[in-house]
Amino acid sequence: GAESCIRHRGKIVIIASTAGKRGMPRYAAYTASKFALVGFTQSVAHELGPHGVNVNAICPGLAETERAAFIADAIKPSGTTAEQQLRGMVADRTRANPLGRITETEDIAKMAAFLSSAESDYLTGLAVSVSGGDVMY
Repeated sequence: GAESCIRHRGKIVIIASTAGKRGMPRYAAYTASKFALVGFTQSVAHELGPHGVNVNAICPGLAETERAAFIADAIKPSGTTAEQQLRGMVADRTRANPLGRITETEDIAKMAAFLSSAESDYLTGLAVSVSGGDVMY
């Protein structure tokens, strides 16, 4: 926890979502929870920074995970299956993405490794989009 990070000048990496940076229809509860994680990241960065602890968040774009399938099922319009909704989400995000694909779990892992490394010692309070340019802020 935070006490261990303070003792060892550690790093905290929070997984949020690009949904924590922009509101979307039918995602109100989900986006609210992710916006909260971004705000939490910034507040805790202020609180723990003086103790040498870095606190950052990763905001992944859509990745084909069990969570994405759960979200697709929760927001699917009437008469649509969860699989159809997920396929539509993937197609939409792929078309909108400057790099032409959705986020892969390896993309998220690489950012987590970077934010946990000494190379990120002067970064704190950030909410880093890992979305191939789908969300550029």
